Amino acid sequence: MNQSAAVNTPRFFYGWIIIAISFLTLAMAFGIWYSFSVFFLAIIEDFGWSRAATSGIFSVFLLCHAVMGLLTGHLQDRFGPRLVIPFGSVLLAASLVLTSRAQEIWHFYLVYGVFASTGVSLIGFTSHSAFLPNWFERKRGLAVGIAMAGIGIGMLVLVPLLEKIITLYGWRTAYLFAAGAVLCLVAPLNLVFARKSPAEIGLKPDGDTTGGDAQATAPKRIVEILDQEWTEQDWTMVKALKTRQFWFAASAFFFTAFAFQSTLLHSVSAMVDSGLSRHTATILFGILGIAGSGGKILFGYLSDLYGREIINTVGGIAAAIGIACLIAAASGSLVLALMFALMFGIGYGSAAPLLPSVSADIFSGKAFGMIFAMIGIGGGMGGSCGAFMAGLIHDMTDSYTISFSMSIFSLILASTLIWLAGPRKIRRIAKPVLS
Repeated sequence: MNQSAAVNTPRFFYGWIIIAISFLTLAMAFGIWYSFSVFFLAIIEDFGWSRAATSGIFSVFLLCHAVMGLLTGHLQDRFGPRLVIPFGSVLLAASLVLTSRAQEIWHFYLVYGVFASTGVSLIGFTSHSAFLPNWFERKRGLAVGIAMAGIGIGMLVLVPLLEKIITLYGWRTAYLFAAGAVLCLVAPLNLVFARKSPAEIGLKPDGDTTGGDAQATAPKRIVEILDQEWTEQDWTMVKALKTRQFWFAASAFFFTAFAFQSTLLHSVSAMVDSGLSRHTATILFGILGIAGSGGKILFGYLSDLYGREIINTVGGIAAAIGIACLIAAASGSLVLALMFALMFGIGYGSAAPLLPSVSADIFSGKAFGMIFAMIGIGGGMGGSCGAFMAGLIHDMTDSYTISFSMSIFSLILASTLIWLAGPRKIRRIAKPVLS
C-alpha cells in the first residue's frame, strides 16, 4: 500500500483558476449542447419533419462528438487546453453561424451534427476530462465536480435565454447569438489562463509540496494504492483495450449516455405533450440544470469520501426516480414534472464528475486523454442510440413511456458495470494511518 508523504499546501493553488475557467467553458459548451431540446420543437414547427428525423440530427451530433473525442484526447495529450480549446471555440462559432443558414435536413446533419459536434468535443466534456484530473488527486472528485457544475449553469441560463430569443426573433437569430457568445468568452479566457497540468508552472497536484519542511503536516486524506502492479503500468491505448476494466467502463458509459441523452433531448417535448407550455417546460429544464450542478459537486465530493461505485449507484437511483416521475407526469401534473426536474437533475449530475474520476482512478497516465476518449465513444454510441430511439418510438406509439422505461433499465446496467470495473480495487482516497 502506498501512502502520501507529509505536505505543505499553499494558501492559493492555481488549479482552482483552472476549475473556474473550465466551469465557464463547460457552461457555454453544454448550454449550446442541451439547447437543442428547445431548437428541436422550433425546427419541427418550421420544417414539419418527424421527431425521429429531427432527433437524428442530435444522434449524429452525439456520435460524431464521441468519435472526434479520439482526436480531442490526442490533441490534449500533445498540445494542451491553451491551444485546443480556443481553436475549438472558433470552429464551434463558425458551425453555429452556418447552422443558422440551414434550409434542408442534410444541412443540419452536416453542419450541426458533424462540424458543431467537433467544436463541442474540443471545448467540452472529453476535452476537460483529459486534463482536469491532472490537477488534483486527493480532491479529484470534488474539483472535477465543481468544474462540471458549469454544465448545469449553462442549462439554467443559456437554454432559457435561447428559448426566449427563439420566441422573439426565431431560431436562426438564436444560433447567431450563441456563436457570438462562444467566440467572445471561451476563446480568450482559455488562451490566457488554461494550462495542461500543474507541472507546466512548476506545481504538483493539489498544490502540494513534499519534503522535510518543519511546517509540513500529514494530509487529512491520501491517495491509497491498492494494486501497485496495476498503477505502475505505463498505460497506453493498446494496453487498456486488452483489459476487462476498459470494456466495463466503456459499456457503463454507453448505458449511462443512453439513459441521460434520450431523456434530456425529449424531456421538454414530453412535458409539452403533457399539456405544459413550452415556456414552463423550459423553466423546468433550467431547474433540472441547476439541480444537476448541485449533483455534480455533491456526488463528486462524496465519491472522494465513500468511493466511486457507491455514489454512482446512488446517483443512478435518483435519476431513475426522476424518469419515473416524468413518465407519470404525462397526466399533466406540474408537481410530478417538477419532481422529475429535481430528482433527475441531481442524479444526472453524478455522471460528469464520476465517469472521468473512475477512468482516471483506473488508467491515469500520460495517455489518459486518448484512453478516456476511447471510453467516451461508448457514451457517444449510447447517447446517439438513445436519442434516436426515443424519437422513433414516440413516432410509432405517440408516447415516451417505453423509451423512458428503457432509460431506467439502462441506468441499472450502468451502475452494475461500474462495480465490475472496480476502481476501488486499484486506488482510493483514505485517511492516513497514524504511526
